[in-house]
Amino acid sequence: MTFDKLREELAFLLAPGRIGAFDHIELIEVIGTPRGGATINVLSVAVLAEGRPNIGDTERPERLTERIGRIDGFRDWSFGVMRTLRPVAALDQALSTLAASGEWTLSGHTLGTGTLRPDPAMFAPPDGTVRVPINNVLKNNFWAGSHVFRLTDQDKTPFAPFFADRRRLQVLSDAISAGVPIAFAGLADLLGDVLIQLPVTVLVPSVTAPRGAEHSDVAVTWRNGSTPRTLATAARTRWDELVTGAAVSERFTHGARLPVDSHRQPLEMEIWDAEVGILVGATPSTSTIRRISLDMHVIQHEPRLFNAPDLRGQPVAERVKLTKTRTSLVGTEARQDANFWLSRRQDLEEKRRLDETRDFVQYRPQANSSAQQIQALADVRFLIDKHGETGVDLWDPYLSAEDLLRTLFFCCHSGASLRALTDGGDPPCKTCQDCSTPEEPAAPRPSFPDRQRAVLEHDAGNREGLRLEYRNPPGAKGLALSRPLPDLSEHARWPAGMVAWNLR
Repeated sequence: MTFDKLREELAFLLAPGRIGAFDHIELIEVIGTPRGGATINVLSVAVLAEGRPNIGDTERPERLTERIGRIDGFRDWSFGVMRTLRPVAALDQALSTLAASGEWTLSGHTLGTGTLRPDPAMFAPPDGTVRVPINNVLKNNFWAGSHVFRLTDQDKTPFAPFFADRRRLQVLSDAISAGVPIAFAGLADLLGDVLIQLPVTVLVPSVTAPRGAEHSDVAVTWRNGSTPRTLATAARTRWDELVTGAAVSERFTHGARLPVDSHRQPLEMEIWDAEVGILVGATPSTSTIRRISLDMHVIQHEPRLFNAPDLRGQPVAERVKLTKTRTSLVGTEARQDANFWLSRRQDLEEKRRLDETRDFVQYRPQANSSAQQIQALADVRFLIDKHGETGVDLWDPYLSAEDLLRTLFFCCHSGASLRALTDGGDPPCKTCQDCSTPEEPAAPRPSFPDRQRAVLEHDAGNREGLRLEYRNPPGAKGLALSRPLPDLSEHARWPAGMVAWNLR
């Protein structure tokens, strides 16, 4: 797309009443400034808006966040978010200047950018069953959808550190999200770009699928003051990248019926203004709910009380609120149909992909800092709480009772089967001070199992709702990762509140 074509399409869509009644632009700019350098664009979103017809060229920018610094890889940089209101006419002027000189001046001031080139126009529907990633940075794209024009930074050279380590972009995105509802951590490809959003506000579409019917109904609610005009819609369903249903409606103004059954597969749809041939609504792939699982979490009166050692080894009294989960299923019973077997195939493919990519969380401890260790413990506790309702297995060659108090004891699922496996020995000594020497033999230490039992007897607290088994495998040490874990399910019927160990 050329700049002339972009300006022509924008002028067509901005005609009063065509897709909305826009009277100003809300410009949101995420900016970065190196020390002693010029401010550059990290991401800009120009939203055509309504309700402020008297905006002039003298509007001052407003800072939406405090100064954000200390982003790894961007030494002596500062980041922030600016908001500026501009008249609609300023957009065409800014695009004309950009085409002529390469400078982006929509805010009224030059903002540093890379080489910006216009991409073909896009239409962003609101989220459905499938989420639309760009909606994380667009404004309130909830109803009919938005026309989006993108000016792409061709090089993105200043943002190389973000591509080298995705955690850096996550840190910046989190800091900005605290003050502005923009989350671009998963949209690194938009760094340095400018987005122009034109929301469709003249109508609101809805799609319904009557229970048991083999058709879908489309209804359109027109905005007050808008003149209803002739529309057309098309819809389709897909399964495993195959088209399983498709239809185009007759012309309509308020509603239409499509012979497409959305109960079996998700439905996607577009609505056109049949008079001028432009999109005025769309939906992504959206499913009809056939079965719902309702989880009721009942909070128990008695919490779990215990002592967990902090990073210095000092016992800290802990209190964990416990819940019991009851699950109810509403809707039609799942069957082993084509979808069931497709999901089994996809599971096998996903396992293969994970084996190949080796997805994992990487921690990088730094000298004289325990931040990464604290984060790792927090991540383990999060995973235990999220997935531990049906049980947790924890295995490490040097797994100790202190490790259990820092991890499995924090499980909030009452009565969940918690199983821990250790190799039954201490980790290698870090310094000579920890090891005995021939000149000064160390005092005899209790055995590893005895020390673990003593820690648990002393700090396990009231063991409320706790069902934990802690063992080491019999036989040779150093169980290979490729061998299956021993069966620890012999006590599956224990009452909650028991801890047992089988350490030899």
